[in-house]
Amino acid sequence: MTKETDLNGISLNICEVEGILDVLIFIQLEAEPAQRLRLTNAILTLLHLAGERLGKASEKVEELASAA
Repeated sequence: MTKETDLNGISLNICEVEGILDVLIFIQLEAEPAQRLRLTNAILTLLHLAGERLGKASEKVEELASAA
């Protein structure tokens, strides 16, 4: 893989997470209270996982930058 491919993959993952969060937040606004709680938990889980992925992506970007 090239550096550009790696960076494009990272960018795509970030966009996918943003899209999923947008949908969950929209659905949450229209949901019943019990559903809101489950959706909030799903959103928090997704944010936690996204944070982990971004940390790994940041490490990868640093590796690519130092290799350049």
